[in-house]
Amino acid sequence: MSAMPVSTGAPCPLCRGVKLLCGKPRCPVLLEYEVYLNEVLPRLSEEIHGNSPPGVFVGREGYPRVWVGPLVPPVAGDTRIYGSPEMWRGLGLEDILRLSSMLVYGRTRMRVEEARREGRMYLDLLDIAMSRLSPEVEMRLEGRPRKHIVLSDVVRPFGPVANVKSLSIGTIKLDYRIERLASDYDAKAEDAVFELYLKGVPVSAIQRVFSMGALGLRRQRRMVPTRWSITAVDDIIGRRLLEKVRGYPTITAIRVYKSYMLYNRYFVLMIPGSWSYEFLEAWFPDTFWNKFGREPVIYGDWEGFRGRTDYAEVGGCYYAARLAVLEHLEKLRRQATVVVFREVYSGYLFPVGVWSVREAVRGAMRSRPEEFSTLREALKYIFYNLRVPAERWLRASRILSSILHQRSILDYVGRSGL
Repeated sequence: MSAMPVSTGAPCPLCRGVKLLCGKPRCPVLLEYEVYLNEVLPRLSEEIHGNSPPGVFVGREGYPRVWVGPLVPPVAGDTRIYGSPEMWRGLGLEDILRLSSMLVYGRTRMRVEEARREGRMYLDLLDIAMSRLSPEVEMRLEGRPRKHIVLSDVVRPFGPVANVKSLSIGTIKLDYRIERLASDYDAKAEDAVFELYLKGVPVSAIQRVFSMGALGLRRQRRMVPTRWSITAVDDIIGRRLLEKVRGYPTITAIRVYKSYMLYNRYFVLMIPGSWSYEFLEAWFPDTFWNKFGREPVIYGDWEGFRGRTDYAEVGGCYYAARLAVLEHLEKLRRQATVVVFREVYSGYLFPVGVWSVREAVRGAMRSRPEEFSTLREALKYIFYNLRVPAERWLRASRILSSILHQRSILDYVGRSGL
C-alpha cells in the first residue's frame, strides 16, 4: 500500500479518531481513509481504465503553467453521477465522499494558453469536457496513484493523483450545444455561457468547458482553474438574470423559503421592494471557518440594486445562492429584496463544494413558501427555526438594518424578543 501523508494543524495526533476532540460526530479523516482503503485502493494500478463522468480538473498551482487532466473512476458504464453535482441532492456526506474519492486524477502540466494552440492532449481533454455521456478513457500513469489526506476543511474530498504518460479515449458523443459554441470563435465567453444556460446545459457542464478555455474569442481563450471557473460561471449567469429581474414588478407579499441539506439549514427571506441581496452564514464551533471558537461566527456580504463590481468577501457561496434566487425570481417575473440565512453545523464533516449551496437554495425555491403580512412575523418564524440568536443576525445584516433603522427593532419584534 502506498504511503498516505497527513497534514497536521488539528488535535488529531492526540485524538486518533477515538476521542473526537474536533467536536465532530465522526472522524472525517478515518472516514476518508476507510473509503480509500476499502473501495478505491484495490482498484488502483499504473493503468486506469474506466468511463469519465465526464470530468476534467484544472489546477491553480503554478499558474499560468498548471496541472490539468481527466477525472476517471476505475468503473465502467454510465458514471455521470460521479461528476454531476446536480444529481447529488439527497445523498449523504458518505455517499458524496465515495463518489469523489473514486475519481482518479491523471494530470499533466500545460500552459493556460494551450486553449488557443489546441495540441493533441488538450483536444483530447476538451472532447472529454464536451461529452454528453460517459466516454471510455484509458490512462497510463507514471506510477500508482496516491491519495493525500489533508486535515483541513479547505480541501474537499478528492481522488488519488498521478502524472499521466498517455491518454486513450473511446468513442465520444459530444453535446452539440457545447460543441457549436466551442467552435464559434466570434462569440464572447460571457455570451456563450449564458446561451448554454438558456439551452438547458447544466451549470456544472458549463463550468467544465469554461475551465478548459473552450468559450470566447479565439485570441482570448485560456484555461481557467476549476475553482475560479465555478464562481465565474455562477456570477456570469447571475448577472445576466439580474438584468432581466431588475425590470420586473416587485413581489406583493413577504415570503420565506427553507431547506435543510448536509447539516446546513437555509432560510430565504423575500421582501417586496427593489432588488437587493444579502448572503449571511453562521459557522458553528468545530466547523472549518470556526474550528476552535466557542460560539457561532457570522460572515456575510450584500449588494444593492445595481449589483456589485468587487468580489464578495464570503466567496463562491454568495454567487451560488444568488444564482438560485435569481432563477426563481426570473421564473416568477418579479423582483424582491432578498436575505439568505445559512447555518452550518458540526455534522458537516467536510466541505463538498459551493454546488451544495446552489442546490440547497434551489431546493428551497422549489418548496412552497410561507407568506406573512408583516416583517415582524416573518422574522419571528425564521429566528424561531434558527439556532443563532435573532439579535446577532440583525446586527450582522446590512439590509435588515437599513429597513429597520427608521424604527426600533423592538417595534417589529416585540418587547419580549423574538
